[in-house]
Amino acid sequence: MDEIWAAFALAVVTLELESGSAVLRPDEVGQVGSFPFDNAVHIVTAYNPGGSIDSTVSADVLEQRNQSRHQQLETMLLDHECLDSVGSAIDGGFAEPGFAILNIDLEVAIEIGAKFGQKAIYQWSDDRLLIAGVDEPAQLELGWSLNRRGIVIPPLTS
Repeated sequence: MDEIWAAFALAVVTLELESGSAVLRPDEVGQVGSFPFDNAVHIVTAYNPGGSIDSTVSADVLEQRNQSRHQQLETMLLDHECLDSVGSAIDGGFAEPGFAILNIDLEVAIEIGAKFGQKAIYQWSDDRLLIAGVDEPAQLELGWSLNRRGIVIPPLTS
């Protein structure tokens, strides 16, 4: 597993559920919580295509580009049921706004990710958290837990 996939496997996703904010975090395979939806949810961002940050532009220009892509993604998803989400490093070292899309299948989510140059998307379901490659056929299957906002989430242990 290369560095970017290791980062994907450690990322947490803050979701705006009807009951309030919650943090979805990866866990050991087979460990899952109480799934709050009827069908799988797909988490997609438009930030930082290719999984990298363009160091040739200023932080302000980079943020403007990311916000523009995010708005394009939001427009594309107008006909879909979505929740706001933010994927981030567990230590808060980076954060990328996106959407948790309900009632679509994995292939559609991958197509959406591809339109925005993403390396991977997340599929969250009752039995797993799947990180699915967009520009390569790689997949990583994990368990998951869901914590209500404000609860301290301990880091994963090796």
